[in-house]
Amino acid sequence: MFLWIHLLSWLWLVIMVSFGLTRHSVKLANRYLILSRLGYLLLIISGVYLATKTVGQAWALTLLKSVLGIGSIGLIEVAFARKQESHLSRQLITVLVSSLLLTLLCGVGLHWLLTGQVI
Repeated sequence: MFLWIHLLSWLWLVIMVSFGLTRHSVKLANRYLILSRLGYLLLIISGVYLATKTVGQAWALTLLKSVLGIGSIGLIEVAFARKQESHLSRQLITVLVSSLLLTLLCGVGLHWLLTGQVI
């Protein structure tokens, strides 16, 4: 159940960030920032629970996934701050998307390593 909460929270976060960073109005972007922060809450709670279950079998990959997840959240916050200042660059978007993809691949790899199933 926590795995599905975690996956759906990531999906929610990606959608809210995509919508928020593509809005021309800063006011609309701020609304999506608030909605994305609700996703962070669920991600952090479910992520900590899942990490306690996986750290015994694959501590290095669990640590890497945790660092990438926290880094991705940090990059999202930086991207929204730059959006508010009208200084959002393509390079930051590229780093953000790369970070999200690395986090996704690490999470799928961790799940596959421990269960033998992709999802």
